[in-house]
Amino acid sequence: MSAAIVAGMLAAVTAACGATSRADTERLDVVTSMSVLADFAENVAGEHADVTSLVPVGGDPHVYEPVPSDSRRITDADVVLHNGLGLEPWFASLVSGSGREAVAVADALPTGAVDGDGKPDPHLWMVPPRAAAYVEVIADALAAADPDHADDYARNAGTYRAELDDLDAEVAATLATIPPQNRTLVTSHDAYSYFADHYGLEVVGTVVGFTTEEEPSAGTVSRLVDQIRVHSVPTIFVETTVNPDVIERIARDAGVAVGRPLYGDSLGEEGSGADTYAGMLRANAQALAEGLGG
Repeated sequence: MSAAIVAGMLAAVTAACGATSRADTERLDVVTSMSVLADFAENVAGEHADVTSLVPVGGDPHVYEPVPSDSRRITDADVVLHNGLGLEPWFASLVSGSGREAVAVADALPTGAVDGDGKPDPHLWMVPPRAAAYVEVIADALAAADPDHADDYARNAGTYRAELDDLDAEVAATLATIPPQNRTLVTSHDAYSYFADHYGLEVVGTVVGFTTEEEPSAGTVSRLVDQIRVHSVPTIFVETTVNPDVIERIARDAGVAVGRPLYGDSLGEEGSGADTYAGMLRANAQALAEGLGG
């Protein structure tokens, strides 16, 4: 990561988290916008923080509607983390109403794909190397709020980044079993471009773009059916946070199967095997390999 990017991340973190000494027995109160960020924060914080997510597991951070208690949770928090890059359109007004600042974890990171309006793809966490950059930002945020435990946060972050390296290799090995002619991906919304690019898959179509706020037109659905047929896509996929009706109708029209649901904007429920970031990516890799003939 370049020095300029690191400097930018540190500046944002310092602005959002005041450095104050804390008693050894006092735990940080960390609030995140979404469950994926909560899992990252828990891995970095270890025993030094209580971490909660505003959007519950299974909820969609694109269209979440805050409840009155969310503002109080942010006001009372020591550290507030959200993805940024337009993922959570409801978040800015919620934070401004609380009088708090928040760390936009992905805002300082380099992005790739943009939509037709030039807006970046916010789903950077979908591959482990980019998730490792999130972990770096979060470790800095926790250290700024609780410098007495900065060494612990740095050590935990390093341990977790090593686990992410192993996870990356494991996911790559699972996806390598998919035959070349089937390495095509159709999903309910465009959340998997970074994932596909990183692991050698091709996104040939999505029902909607980067945000699930969009509604697909009849023309979009018709063109997607055509793309599925042109590319001989055997299986298409819906996400756990998205209504499956449209993707199921497209599958019927195209004469293809719908695979096991993918995780993206949320972790899975406890006990699902996808209730951590690592579990989520393993579940996705297995679902894709199974659905695409791996």
